[in-house]
Amino acid sequence: MIRQYLVALLLLVSAPLVGCSVNQSGRWTFWPLAKVSDRVPGITPPPERMRAIRQLGQQAARQDPIEQNRLAGQLAEMYAQERDPLIRGQIIQSAGYLAGPNTLALLRTGLKDADADVRVLACQSLGRLGGPEAAAALAEALGSDTDPDVRLAAVKALGETGEPSAIQALGMALNERDPAMQYQAVAALRQIAPVDYGYDVPRWRNYVRGEPVPPEPPFSLVERIRQRL
Repeated sequence: MIRQYLVALLLLVSAPLVGCSVNQSGRWTFWPLAKVSDRVPGITPPPERMRAIRQLGQQAARQDPIEQNRLAGQLAEMYAQERDPLIRGQIIQSAGYLAGPNTLALLRTGLKDADADVRVLACQSLGRLGGPEAAAALAEALGSDTDPDVRLAAVKALGETGEPSAIQALGMALNERDPAMQYQAVAALRQIAPVDYGYDVPRWRNYVRGEPVPPEPPFSLVERIRQRL
């Protein structure tokens, strides 16, 4: 009796794992551990959606500015309805390759996203977009965002814009106590400024404030010998 109960229990447990199909001969065959599709009818998996959005951005980048602006408007509509931060991030990333006011508006919205990773991608896309309006949006994010990764991304992107108007915002980052922030600010200034003070933070501070920049300190005897070796 116990053996019969065990057999019945085994059949109940294994029933959902058993599948069937028709082989090439037309006969039904059965096998354990049937392959179950992870696709839900009527729903596109997130990886496929992200791939489609990425391809849309790549294709749109080869279009004229008017078409790019139109497609950026479509991406903005998708972004407004999207709940998945991964998809929103891909939308923001793809928009960075497009031109037009719709792109700038979308990326500005991305800077306010609830997800910090999406805001980082918005900074990167604005740096790629460039221009004084992008630099202004990044400067605003640098001053208002509280996430350190977003602020670092904003500083780096400010340098990538190549806009002289970003110098004052980068000066604010120079006054941070965080060495990583200071380093990134100096790296960005070296991309924009017509002068180069290396990674000498005090001299860069003087430059940003419009104060006289002291001359570079002379090399010590040890450093001179090291240079000649």
